[in-house]
Amino acid sequence: MFAGRVHGAEPELIDDRAITIRSAGDVDAKRKALIHYIWGADGFPKQRLPDAVVPNVPGPLRDRSEVGRVDEIRIEQTPELQGLAYHFIPRKPNRTLVVVHHGHGCAANDDPAHPDDRNGLHQTIQALLREGYGVLGVFMPHKRPGDCRGRTAHDDLMGTTTIGSPLKYFLDPVAISLNYLKTRSREGNFPEYRDVHMVGLSGGGWTTTVYAAIDLAIRFSFPVAGTVPLYLRHGGSVGDREQYESSFYSLAGYQDLYILGAEGRGRKQVQILVRRDTCCFGEKQHDGSSVGMSYGEALRDYEGRVRAALDGIGNGSFRLEIDEIAPRHMISHHAIKDMILPELRKAR
Repeated sequence: MFAGRVHGAEPELIDDRAITIRSAGDVDAKRKALIHYIWGADGFPKQRLPDAVVPNVPGPLRDRSEVGRVDEIRIEQTPELQGLAYHFIPRKPNRTLVVVHHGHGCAANDDPAHPDDRNGLHQTIQALLREGYGVLGVFMPHKRPGDCRGRTAHDDLMGTTTIGSPLKYFLDPVAISLNYLKTRSREGNFPEYRDVHMVGLSGGGWTTTVYAAIDLAIRFSFPVAGTVPLYLRHGGSVGDREQYESSFYSLAGYQDLYILGAEGRGRKQVQILVRRDTCCFGEKQHDGSSVGMSYGEALRDYEGRVRAALDGIGNGSFRLEIDEIAPRHMISHHAIKDMILPELRKAR
């Protein structure tokens, strides 16, 4: 689910220990700077719609018991890159949408023949549909059915030249799909959504962190096993280039992104990390000697600083949960039942 670096030389990471956002003015200025960095003069894609929407497709889920209908959304990004999302419409809609963003795997199903590979995305989508949430399932670039490239795919993509930054290729499928879902409910024959939340695993957790920081339309966000600040990373937790591109994170380090993703009236971010993670951001990937703190102490340290900054700004809520039950890199049943769904019920 995450293409972290285990072998070879690690890239040099900037030190993002310092928080640079302290006021509402800082929030606005930082968000504008990030949007300009990513999209350049083109700006945030507020008006763009998908290139194709195919209604009532079979969809990627093995179990369709909670699904009323699935529509496929396609976004042409470059001649070699097509964004893909699925709109899952529940049988009994509650008019709230949850974006569920995939990671580095290339399928949304948990494989019943390989239980150790289960990532929890299937059970997350099913649990949301069961409670009436519409779900927008989004894939990462080159990590989707029919386009599943090797470990260097994202590094190669980040090396391309475009207006703004190649980071837009990771965010456009969410933004453009939401444009459609916000404005075309009548012609598309689906519920008009009143609120939008976002959940992501691994690379999808990174996408959730960055996208929620930029788009205030995301009320509650739940990045799962997706990031920690760069000053806490090494080995498997370094990630692909989009996770550490210095020109971007020198504008806003991860703690700044957490603040932006949580800031705003009625907004909240609940970051979930897995202690026994088999990939990244877990206790095994933590180097306590480099920061002089244990895994739990280091996480609580930056959680406290992010929360203090939000208190000073006056709006928004941030909380970090450590999943002590999940046995591997995944969204566990515990995280869904005891962390994500209760928060979504409160939001309603």
